[in-house]
Amino acid sequence: MTNPEIPASLGEALATEPLWLKAWLGVLGGSLMLALAFVAHRADERWRVRREPIAVLLSLVAAAVLMEWLYGQVGYVRLLGVAHLVCWTPVYLWILSRRGSIPSGSLFSKWIALYLVVVTISLVIDLVDVIRYLAGDGQLLHRWS
Repeated sequence: MTNPEIPASLGEALATEPLWLKAWLGVLGGSLMLALAFVAHRADERWRVRREPIAVLLSLVAAAVLMEWLYGQVGYVRLLGVAHLVCWTPVYLWILSRRGSIPSGSLFSKWIALYLVVVTISLVIDLVDVIRYLAGDGQLLHRWS
């Protein structure tokens, strides 16, 4: 039997968080969703598809699925950050390695820079959270009355 006071989904749990955390999640999600604007572009009189935005979007979906599954397994604990570490780190490192091949000054390169800054912050937070969880901080991130 489930506890009716504990949110049934990760989304419901996140909705109970303070405004500053919801704002950060909005910045994070918005920055990643901007990838949609950069999937297709004109080059050499033809439409081309960029791999970087597609990789970002796929890693976003994969992390969301893994995080929701983890929530169902362990609840709203610091271990949830492992979803970002597993799904986002390979894409982040790949994009970081390709940054030199992206023409500077373009809107796309500015989005790449934004992506790298925002995801760096997120991955550091997630790494700290996972380390804290593994070190014994397994308490719920939010207590429901």
